[in-house]
Amino acid sequence: MGLKLLFICTGNTCRSPLAEGLARAMFGDLVQVSSAGMEAWDGDKVSAHVVEILKEYNVDLSKHRARRIKDELMFDADWIVSMTQAQAESLKRRFPQYTNKTRCLGDWGKEKRDIKDPFLGSLEVYRQTAQDIRELLICLKDQLNSSSDSSNKKA
Repeated sequence: MGLKLLFICTGNTCRSPLAEGLARAMFGDLVQVSSAGMEAWDGDKVSAHVVEILKEYNVDLSKHRARRIKDELMFDADWIVSMTQAQAESLKRRFPQYTNKTRCLGDWGKEKRDIKDPFLGSLEVYRQTAQDIRELLICLKDQLNSSSDSSNKKA
């Protein structure tokens, strides 16, 4: 199995499931993706808007249930990717042993930015969030590809 990405947001019903689904569509079987929430209520259903948007990418996340972040999930991931800078800093304080592999999704882009929470927003608000996440996932993928190319040249 390849690289393991763990996407983190607040409740694990909007942004991190969107990132998980979009990453599945983008990376395929090359990367294992999952998600969790910092304040998630275990078992909450994913937003219907998320399910609808991801269907357009042939990803079915309708059975996704929220789960709260815990040590085992952090340990297992190669990269822990939060949706905001504040979440990344909070994760680094709560789980200092994983600081070196915790990074905000917005850090992968050209300028640091946060992914705004679309919770209770319209479908269009969720679509904009999905577009913002997708743009940053492309940056993440490019950087991961270039770093693996560098590793392969050193080998």
